[in-house]
Formats: sequence, structure tokens, C-alpha cells
Amino acid sequence: MELGERLPGDPPLPAELRAALDEWSAFSTAVAGGGRPEDVDLLRRRGRQLASRVADVLGRPVEFVDPVTGAIETVRVSPVGPIPRLAVETPGPVPWTTGLTVAAFVAVLVGFTDIVLSNGFAEAFGLLWIPANLLVGFGLAPTLWLVHDMPFWRWPALGTAVGLGVGWVVLLLGMLG
Repeated sequence: MELGERLPGDPPLPAELRAALDEWSAFSTAVAGGGRPEDVDLLRRRGRQLASRVADVLGRPVEFVDPVTGAIETVRVSPVGPIPRLAVETPGPVPWTTGLTVAAFVAVLVGFTDIVLSNGFAEAFGLLWIPANLLVGFGLAPTLWLVHDMPFWRWPALGTAVGLGVGWVVLLLGMLG
């Protein structure tokens, strides 16, 4: 992309904007010579976006030259500032029945696995199953916390937490009797 002439009072362009312009320029040489229509459309839209960002940084209108047709378009400083992000769609209702079914399945699977592996570890290494089980629990905790807000993954996270908790209770009660 050609930036045209620089005026004496123009501020320098940020490094990330300069890198984006260089990337767009390389893409434009590849697409302008006969790319697919959707690539050409993407090229034009991205070029206008970058020209708008340059106009915002420089504080004055800039000219955008379409690399395919050669048409010149004046891009003005945006009056409202940066382009606002689109609102994220609100999720639908929480699928409690399906979610709790998934959580219960995962809880049984994790609890059973924890009990079987801990018992096997206890037979081979004695009470070393306790720090090993703690390591598993503390190792899973950050991952479970990170996914507890994701629409689907909250259910397996809940099931894993419940399964480990029940497994611990069963193992500790097994030590008593």
C-alpha cells in the first residue's frame, strides 16, 4: 500500500499498523493478478480498513487506491473513533437436563477411575497415593476453573470436580474401615 506523501506534521505510524500495511501489500500483489472474487473483496475491505486506521493516526483524510481497478477513493478520519465491536449474542436457555446428565456421567467416570487407580497405586506404593491424588487434583484445578464459564465445558468440569470429591471421600472412608 502506498501511503502517498507525508506531510511535515504527520505523526509516525505505529509498528503494528506498519506491519499490517506490509502484510496487506504482499497479499494485494498475490491477489490483484487474478485472485478469486472473494479474495478480491477481502483485499478491498481490508485495504479500506487500513486506510481508515491510517487516516485516524494521521488526523487527516488519505487516499486509498484500489489495487485491482486502480480507482482512487478518499478515506476520511472516522468521526466516532475506532469501529465498535459487535455485540456478542446472548446464549439461549441453560440445558440443565442434558448438562446434568453429562456432568453425572463424567462424575461417575472420573470418580471410578480415581478410586481404581488410587487403590492400585496404594497396593504398589502404600500411602504415596495421597500426594499423587493431590497432585492430580491441584493439576486439574486451573483447567477446571478456566472452563467453568464455557457453555458446554462447564458440565464436564462440574462432573470432574464432583467425581474427584466423591472419589476422595470413598478413598478416605476405605482407609478407616
